[in-house]
Amino acid sequence: DPTVTAGGVHDLLHDAIDVVPGISELELVETLARWRPGTPDNAPLLGPGPVPGLVLATGHHRNGVLLTPVTAELTAEFLATGTLPELAAPFTADRFGR
Repeated sequence: DPTVTAGGVHDLLHDAIDVVPGISELELVETLARWRPGTPDNAPLLGPGPVPGLVLATGHHRNGVLLTPVTAELTAEFLATGTLPELAAPFTADRFGR
């Protein structure tokens, strides 16, 4: 549901103001909601994609910000070495079959 609600904006701004009080003086110019890419098992897709040269690092749903550091490290290692790190192995697209 891409609807922006007053309650949702309130909750986000309330928490943001707790962390950075100065933002309460900023003008709210626009609101926008987007879908977050997810997978059927709610785990990310990491590693080689179905097309040669395509590397996947997606499907984090609402945990994208939290998983960014480990995703970046695993993806960088894969790109640098050509070998998928063991930690990323359970998250390849192969787990869904073809």
